[in-house]
Amino acid sequence: MNKKIGIQIKKYRLQNYISLSKLAAIAGISKSYLSSIENHETNPSAHMIQKIAKALEVPVENLLNIQVESLDPEWVELVSQAKEMGIHQEDIREFLAYEAWKRSEKEGV
Repeated sequence: MNKKIGIQIKKYRLQNYISLSKLAAIAGISKSYLSSIENHETNPSAHMIQKIAKALEVPVENLLNIQVESLDPEWVELVSQAKEMGIHQEDIREFLAYEAWKRSEKEGV
């Protein structure tokens, strides 16, 4: 059993002062099923996790306790500029492959 999901659901539910009954009703699932998730008696399906996240108004990643790295704004800007200039993903992949090849030749790998 993955206890983290139940812990996260309960944490967000309590932070928002939502009762077990109310969250179950909002999510469209039974109170007993939600309780069994929070008490680590059952693992919810991906669909159920989505329903609960939507009811709690939090991203699914928060319930799964996944850390999402934020992207460096300078890199985002560079990619946006390349896209505006008409540079395609495949062009960038080819460039990166060429640069990797150049470095390997330079290092004698």
